[in-house]
Amino acid sequence: VTQAISNLSILHNLMVELHSKLQTQGLWQLYSGIEQKMIPILAAMESFKIHVDIEALKKTSEMLGLLQLQTLHPLPKIILEYRQVHKNKTAFVDGLLSCMNKTFISTTWNQTSTVSGRLSAKHPNFQALPKQPLQISKKQHIQGKTSDVVTVHPRAMFIPRDGWTFLSADFCQVELRLLAHLSADPELLRIFQNPAIDAFSMLAAQWKGVSQDTVTSEDREHAKRIVYSVVYGAGRERLSAILGVSAEEARFVRSIMGRCRFLPHIHSSDWALRTQAERQAVNFVLQGSAADLAKMAMIRICSQVSSGSHTARLLAQIHDELLFEVEMSQVDQFAGLVKKTMESLQHNEDLHVPLKVSVSTGQSWGSMIEMNLP
Repeated sequence: VTQAISNLSILHNLMVELHSKLQTQGLWQLYSGIEQKMIPILAAMESFKIHVDIEALKKTSEMLGLLQLQTLHPLPKIILEYRQVHKNKTAFVDGLLSCMNKTFISTTWNQTSTVSGRLSAKHPNFQALPKQPLQISKKQHIQGKTSDVVTVHPRAMFIPRDGWTFLSADFCQVELRLLAHLSADPELLRIFQNPAIDAFSMLAAQWKGVSQDTVTSEDREHAKRIVYSVVYGAGRERLSAILGVSAEEARFVRSIMGRCRFLPHIHSSDWALRTQAERQAVNFVLQGSAADLAKMAMIRICSQVSSGSHTARLLAQIHDELLFEVEMSQVDQFAGLVKKTMESLQHNEDLHVPLKVSVSTGQSWGSMIEMNLP
């Protein structure tokens, strides 16, 4: 009994000390308003089991094993395709099979393992599953017959329970929108005030000198990569303009909810350390603010679900995307609730740009179709 009382006293003193430090550093609201409220949500997510088509998963594993052994030509193709096949088999297929409990998977979520405040997952790493399917050539040994293309899509292995469907809600271009808000760049602000404009498609059209209607998904993806590589590679001369804060004076930066990252090397005479700190500053503010928005969305949606008649379950968070399992009879109503809740965060955080959320549904996570919502 004496030991128990002593332990409680130590815990109380520790709590008082941590509470004081959080308040001093301006982090108490972040902790009490977001991180503390995330604990029961993540606990519920870990208790929810995600159904997997185990037969399809086993067949995919066997097929990838055979593809690893096939003869390919020329040599560079052998190496590249082998690496793709090997990674998909070991990490995304056999890795899932090793985490199976009967026909279900339950991921472990961690809210304190990243500097940016993003969630991470393990056993399995649900966030690492590729969004796009992998296509591999299957060599034919019959003269005159072309190679077949085998499509492997690990996300397609995840299926809802009978009578339910998957519903995915995804913040669209959230980091670029946050960049527009933080930098107050007039051109970016103008682009995002028009809901009909897709920023990446527009940029791809300008760079290629074609109309936006002819921009392919591949062109758009290339434009997206270029934009973010420029943003996250911004140097000292653009640091203040992008962040809207004097990071060099403060030696730290904050996300929109006050999450803090210290930059001890921002004044370093070592060029490599200094430029790394500059990149970390931009990366943290954008990714950390996006993580704040995703967590706020999770808290608000789960609060409405627990206090209402909805039976939807939040299964996973893949950075800017939330994946739910919803009863078929509640899909339309719940989709509207999710979209409205996530987009309303613009007003709660006084963002200068609107938030846009796309909502999709499907009978597997790999075959989601976007809903046409107002």
